[in-house]
Amino acid sequence: MGHAQSSDRHVVVLGAGPAGLATAHELSKRGAKVTVLERNTYVGGLCRTIDYKGYRFDLGGHRWFSKNEDLNAWFRRLMGDEVVYVDRTSRIFHSGTFYQYPIEIGNVVSKTRALTLVHAGFSYGWARIKYGLLGAPIRHIRDAFTAQFGSKLFDMFFRQYTEKVWGKPCDSLSADWVSQRSKGLSIMGVLANALSPKPSDATSLIERFMYPRTGYMRIAERMADDVIAHGNTVTLDASATRVEHLGAHAYRVHYLSGGAEQTIEATDVVSTLPLTLLARMMTPNCPPAVTEAANGLEFRDLITVNVIIDKPQVSKDTWLYVQNRDIVFGRLHEPKNWSSAMVPNQATTSLVLECFCFEDDTLWQSDDATIAQRCIDGLADHLGFVTADEVIDWTVVRTRHAYPIYDLEYADKIAVIRDFLADFNGLEIAGRGGTFRYNNADHSIEMGLLLAREMLGLGGDHMAVNTDSSYQELASDQDDIRQRVLDPDSA
Repeated sequence: MGHAQSSDRHVVVLGAGPAGLATAHELSKRGAKVTVLERNTYVGGLCRTIDYKGYRFDLGGHRWFSKNEDLNAWFRRLMGDEVVYVDRTSRIFHSGTFYQYPIEIGNVVSKTRALTLVHAGFSYGWARIKYGLLGAPIRHIRDAFTAQFGSKLFDMFFRQYTEKVWGKPCDSLSADWVSQRSKGLSIMGVLANALSPKPSDATSLIERFMYPRTGYMRIAERMADDVIAHGNTVTLDASATRVEHLGAHAYRVHYLSGGAEQTIEATDVVSTLPLTLLARMMTPNCPPAVTEAANGLEFRDLITVNVIIDKPQVSKDTWLYVQNRDIVFGRLHEPKNWSSAMVPNQATTSLVLECFCFEDDTLWQSDDATIAQRCIDGLADHLGFVTADEVIDWTVVRTRHAYPIYDLEYADKIAVIRDFLADFNGLEIAGRGGTFRYNNADHSIEMGLLLAREMLGLGGDHMAVNTDSSYQELASDQDDIRQRVLDPDSA
């Protein structure tokens, strides 16, 4: 890990997303010299908020919720009076019907044919026998969901959406993702939550979360402001091209800025760049086995279609998950439902429609107008949310490397890359892309804060963040809150 703090120490952080800025924020507060290099002309990374004609759109709906109460307190101190509280109301759209999400047994029963319910009951019973009594292994996402819900409910509520998100069959994707995204949502857990007059800590599901009033990007902007206020630097439009290792705690970072190559010397480098890019960016160069591992890791890309609508509200949903394959978007949210400040005119509203894709597929290669029209058609013809004449305007945003894909061999590939990077004394990785870990923003911020403390010799393990198998949407789980107490003054 890092060496002791000294007056000649200079940390260069690659990427001004939540993890990179959190690292820089904590280091700056404790007196270290820090330079943040960001290839975009804005901070925030995937936590970006687009302002289009006064309408504000996040890249998908990012909420703030953490089981680490120290981190929640840090967030409230950082954001001050910008915090609003949002009640969660989410649904799944499947075959023309809207279901509550997380799944509510009574809601499913009231909207599903008796024969389907019988099928679901038998398939759940068989899943309990197969994966419980008989001990069948959980090999992939299909097994993981089936073990929790049975094959019928998996088919109804998870298979199509999962395959839309990742662009791959469920039996070719690791079950690791499921343990943190839906473990707690088994039928028995949902029943316990529904039947108990006072739900236990182990079964309570999040019903409320925090959010910055004018968009999620404000978290990154506030951290960047603090970094600069401490005398450090956040350089935008600075794209790292090479990281040259000169010796222990001695680096030269090459980057492009204004079309010209620049260099900067560093004692430490913190990378939040996609792990696959960092491995190939290092000098001395990585061996062929590392290149092969990096080439074998994939990210899913994202297109968000932001639509302005001439009506005060489309739905009351926080999120809507769209199963049907013939609808191009997989998830949508209505920013105004999160904060009224996200729209300039309260007689209107807006929607963010998320289209999951790869850079080389047909959707990404389509022009913006074609993609927008397909989304508007889905809203009008399938969901019945709008009519064509209610759509005032739209804008399309394309984002690379949005989601790390957990295929069946991803962990082995990551291990090969991390073994190579471990030889560079003073080089650290953090964040969703930087660690190839499906972090929420709160995970990445926690990771960055802890990494800074490690680098300053204060202990902790930032790579332990978001590695447990406990469901992330349990409102409280005291056994799972790791002892990662943050400095009360660290915001």
